[in-house]
Order: sequence, then structure tokens, then C-alpha cells
Amino acid sequence: MESENSKTKKNTDLIYILTGCVLCVLSMLPFFIMGEKSIITYNDQLDGEMITYILNAKHLFEGLETYPELMNGIPAAGMTSPAPLYVILFRFFSPFACFMIMTASTRIAGFLSMYFLCGEFCPKKWIGFAVGTAFMMLPFYPVYGLSIPGQAFAWYALVVFTKEKSRMRHLLLAYALLVLYALTSSIALVGFGIIIAFGLYAAVIFFKSKLKALRVITGVILLTFTYALSNMPLLRQALGLGYKFVSNKSETVVTYRSFTEILNTYLLGGDPYTACFQKIIACFAVVSLVIAFVLRKEKKKFFCENKAIANTVLFIVSAVALIEVYCAPFTVDLRNRASGMFHDFNFIRIAWMLPVAWMLLLALCVNLLVETSKKKEKKILTVMAYVCSSAVIFVIFLTASFKNDVKTTTMRMIKGSEYKQISFGQFYSSELFDEAERIIGKPRKDFAVISMGLTPASAAYNGFNCLDAYSNNYDVEYKHEFRQIIEKELAKNDYYTSYFDDWGNRCYIYLASYRTGINADFYNITFSGTEVNYKKAKEMGADYVISASAIEDYDAQGLKLLNSEPIRSDDCWYVLYVYEIL
Repeated sequence: MESENSKTKKNTDLIYILTGCVLCVLSMLPFFIMGEKSIITYNDQLDGEMITYILNAKHLFEGLETYPELMNGIPAAGMTSPAPLYVILFRFFSPFACFMIMTASTRIAGFLSMYFLCGEFCPKKWIGFAVGTAFMMLPFYPVYGLSIPGQAFAWYALVVFTKEKSRMRHLLLAYALLVLYALTSSIALVGFGIIIAFGLYAAVIFFKSKLKALRVITGVILLTFTYALSNMPLLRQALGLGYKFVSNKSETVVTYRSFTEILNTYLLGGDPYTACFQKIIACFAVVSLVIAFVLRKEKKKFFCENKAIANTVLFIVSAVALIEVYCAPFTVDLRNRASGMFHDFNFIRIAWMLPVAWMLLLALCVNLLVETSKKKEKKILTVMAYVCSSAVIFVIFLTASFKNDVKTTTMRMIKGSEYKQISFGQFYSSELFDEAERIIGKPRKDFAVISMGLTPASAAYNGFNCLDAYSNNYDVEYKHEFRQIIEKELAKNDYYTSYFDDWGNRCYIYLASYRTGINADFYNITFSGTEVNYKKAKEMGADYVISASAIEDYDAQGLKLLNSEPIRSDDCWYVLYVYEIL
């Protein structure tokens, strides 16, 4: 029979889990209320990854080597979605509904994964609950799935594998969590790091416990196999099978990053993708360790009894050190002279493994401070430990809440249109593109366009075939040909020249005198003195130009304006002009 203590523990877990899920739902109320008027961070999300999900869902199970909607046929490998399992959602729901489901699932997964991971090291359940709640509110991008929010599931599985006695049902759950994680995360962004870390750990413990090592190796095999199946186009490209092309990444110029820049970006929280308020955690960790060390009588055993903290700190320091070496001038020079994976692959993304480590360090230090104060049997110390720990976690939770899209959407809900941030619906502005199709007079699938003054994602989202696109893996020959359309504009602007030639993931119509890609900046601006090669665009298959501003002397450039008055809507940030390329 189940013991009373076990029942109490399960009831406590259930209460915390349900409370965390309720908080997640409550945190999303502004999105539910505002719908497509919600303010969503568009960089890399609305202007990029959302299109990969839409196209992958459209062509699901078709086995296409290229997707015809972009770049006259963009390689499927170049449109791999960061979290493949979520692609299925886009077959049944609207893109906004899918985005909300992704947001909710990443937050719930963030809470649950951190709660269970912390529970393996911290007897006090409230610690895992509090840290998990703060973790789920961090401003991670939902389009990347569980890459960071659900990563603690993988580390929790590792803990289960290395326990002295793990029941079969716990092992099966751990393996199931690894499969779930592989299906909802990106191997290129973080999965490779998890596989390497697991493999190294298996090698370290092999001679101590072959059984534990075997469990971990089984997990590595399962992760790798699942990633391979769910990222088949990338696998085929890596193996040289099927559609063959030289990636635009082959021309990427890797740049050196200084020691202080790396520290500020990855150790102190300057990177928007991996920021988790590391400065606060680092300061709290130092203070907690110093206080716990001073209060402890048997100081020689201090470090031996806090191996989890030492290992976590070692992991963080090692990851940052590897990034330092990877970004050092010697390594950068080697990469720029090399080809293949060593040049193309961005190993710096091991930084995506740091947020979970930082949050675990926070939980471990809270646990250390509370347990140390209790042993002194002085209520004032215990109260202070609880208050300080709770305050730090609450500050992170509150700061995170003000850094993510909940805050901006709430502000839009309160201030209305006076709050000048572009919403999900405004970014894509479907009603404007519907009117553009009506003006052109042909089904949108029967022609191709280029976009000026707005990101091509807006046209692609609305079903237009686009010569321009945002992709980190497309044919370099297409890049060279597309460059002929914008070569005169690039010649006028060194920044755009370097941005396109040395990187080129955003294959856009760059205009030297204007900031390209931010829709709202072009409202009521006239493009004058531009030298875009529309003849070359026509040769490549473009029939029309969708512009967010009027083009001066358009007729002299071989264009015909199809709408004398711009297409506009009261709820949109930009207008559209439609030009036919003659």
C-alpha cells in the first residue's frame, strides 16, 4: 500500500502543478482578449519562422525538395521549422491560434520542466514552484518551441538515468520526455548541444557505472534518431542526398568578438535569446554561498556537500569559455578559411543551454540558504532567508513579465491605438493584401512579387509568391542572381553591402537611403532616387512590386502604378502601392 507520506507528497505536487498551470493561463489573458491585436515580437518570429511553419504545414507529407512559394523554389532544408511537432497545428488552426497554443505550451512546459528538475535537488517543493513560475515568464520566443523552455525535461531525464535505483516507469517517462523534447525543439539551435553533453557525461561515468552510462547512451540514440526523423530535409542535405545546393551560409563572414563582449552577452545577459537576468542570479548566488559558508561549522565539507552547485557553476563557466575560444581571432580565422560544417555551423548556440543552468543555480542557492539558516535554529535567520530568497525570485518573475509580450499587449489593451507598437494583425495586414490581389485581378498563386518598405513575410503570409525571403539556408547561386536586382543600391551603402554579402539571410530589396524591413517607418514616405533593377526582377519571375510607399519616377523605371490611391485601413500601420513590372 502507498504510504501516507507518499500520498501527501503527490497531493502537494498536484496542487503546485495545477496552480502553475492556472498562472500560465492567467498570464495569457491579454492575448485572449486582444486576439490578433496582440503585440507580438516580430523579429525572427513574424518576419521569419512563422512562414516556415505555414509552408511546412501546407506541404506536409508531400515530400517536396523545394517549396515554390519563395525564391522561385526555396530548398525545403532552408525552411525547416525549429519545432517540427508544432507544424501539425498549422494544418488545423489559424496562424494566430497556433501561435497562442505554442505560447501556452512553452510556458506550461517551462514551468513543469523546471519544477520537476528542481524537485530532484530541492526537498522544499515551493522552491521548484517559485523558480518554475519565474522561468515560464522569461521572454523566450514561442516560435522556437521548447528549445529553451522545455530543456529542463532533458536534464530531468539525465537525473533519472543516473539514479542508483530508477523504476522502469520513471525510465520510460524520461525517454518519452526526450522524444517530446526532440520533436518540439531545434537540433541546430540547441539539440546538438544536449546530444554532445549527454555523450560526454556517458563517457565520464562509463567506468563507474556501465548501467547508468548505457541508459544515457540510449537517451542519446533516441534523441538523435528523433531529431533525424523530424528534420529529414536537413539530414538529407548533410548527407548529400536528394536536392543538392551550396548554401548561402558558405559565404557568411564570421566576425571576431572580444572577451568583454562575450562576457556581457552570455554571462551577464546581453543576448535577447538567452537572457534570464543572470546578473541578479549571479549576485544572489555569491551572497548565498558566502553566507552559507560563514554560518557553517564544518567548512571542509562545504564544497563536497554542494556538488550540484559546483557542477552547475562549472557547466556555466565551461560553456562561456568554449564560446570565448570559438569566437577568438584564431578560431574565427580558421572558420573563414574553412568550408563545410566547421564554417557553416554556429556552435555559439550552446549558449541556449545556459538559461536552464542559471535557473537551476538559483533554485540550488535558495535551497542552500534556507537549509543553512534552519540549522542555526534562529527564527530571525530563517525568516530572513525565506524573505530574501522569495524577493529575488519575485523580482525575476516581475521583471520577466515586463520584458515579454504580455506587458506590451496589456498596454495596447489599456491605451488602444495610442500605444505605438505593431500588432500581429497589423504586421500581416491581410485586408490590404486581399485588396492588392483584387487590384491586380489575378489569383495570387499565379504571379510573383517583390516587397519594398516592408518585410516579404507579410506578402508570403498572405499567400503571395515572393522572390525575396528570410532564410538561413538557401542556394547561394540565387543570392548572387538576386544581388543583381539591388547591386546599385548596395553600392551606395556599406552597411547594407556587408549585411547582404557577408550574411545574406535576409534576401530583401535593400534601399540605401531607407531603413528596410520595418513596416511602420515607411508610412507616407516617398521612395526617391532609388535604383532597383526591375528588369532583372522581371527576368527572375517577379510580376509586381508591393510597396509600402510611393515610388518616384516609377514610369521611367519600367513600372506601372495600378492604384492611384494607396490601399489603406484605419487599423493598419502602413499603406500599399501596387506596381506592375513592364
